[in-house]
Amino acid sequence: MAKTSDYRIVTFQRQPGLWRANMTPIVQPATITRGQAIRGFVTAEDSKSEEDAVIAANRAIRELDV
Repeated sequence: MAKTSDYRIVTFQRQPGLWRANMTPIVQPATITRGQAIRGFVTAEDSKSEEDAVIAANRAIRELDV
């Protein structure tokens, strides 16, 4: 399980009322998961608020296999 403190989370509004978050590792080299280097990723689903996007980002980070 990856630690959320190792990632920078930036939220953005994809469309009015639809939020997502971009997660980028703070420490380089990039995190390795399943043999692939992760330089950053975006939440897969839209959220209804910026706070919900941050919650989804934290959940996605914790689910990483590192």
